[in-house]
Amino acid sequence: MTPDIYDVLNYPQRKKSKELEHVFDNLGVELIPFGEKKIFGVPVLGKGWSSIVIYGMFRGKKAAVKIQRADSHRISLKREASFLRIVNEHEIGPVLYHEGENFLIMEYLEGIPIRETVIEKKHIISFFEQCNVLDLLKIDHSQIQGGKHLIVGEKCWIIDFEKAGYRTPRNVSSLISELFLKKTAFARELKARFCIDKDYLIAAIRQYKHCFDGKVILDALQW
Repeated sequence: MTPDIYDVLNYPQRKKSKELEHVFDNLGVELIPFGEKKIFGVPVLGKGWSSIVIYGMFRGKKAAVKIQRADSHRISLKREASFLRIVNEHEIGPVLYHEGENFLIMEYLEGIPIRETVIEKKHIISFFEQCNVLDLLKIDHSQIQGGKHLIVGEKCWIIDFEKAGYRTPRNVSSLISELFLKKTAFARELKARFCIDKDYLIAAIRQYKHCFDGKVILDALQW
């Protein structure tokens, strides 16, 4: 039998979840096969070590439905939901529409990872301001460095707060490293294009870590 979108709900088992189907039906969620990843041949938005993400519609809005994998060691997605509610108050992250015991329904973001687009100064400033707010909230995203959680579209979004926590925040320093300091072609190109003084910027990051004053970094960038 050809698998459908409801065959992936108990991934890694190919097994339908009548309970989840019933919950989604009552909430008005329509799951739609769509995305670059595949599970059992069914297109989905994402597949991670602890969850999968499925495209859908929720009360007339495009949505990303994050479902905890059946073999996940996490107890629930409530921790991620709690951080999303906090950062949403500051217009950061995808909007959380609904929280279930083992799923989240979030705003679907139409954009591409930062490394796959042409970066403009306004994008960098937007991500910097968001990271600065996270630092001031003492919330460390933990996955800023790497770029795949920085999405550029109609707006600039930081996504996936699954590993976020209250610890020494390194969001701005991770962002600056990703954009200008790493030994990648991406960082080298941005550093050259925006005429960044590496040593001056590193000194500014050290100073920033003591005060979380964004002006320190902007001055170093001469912005």
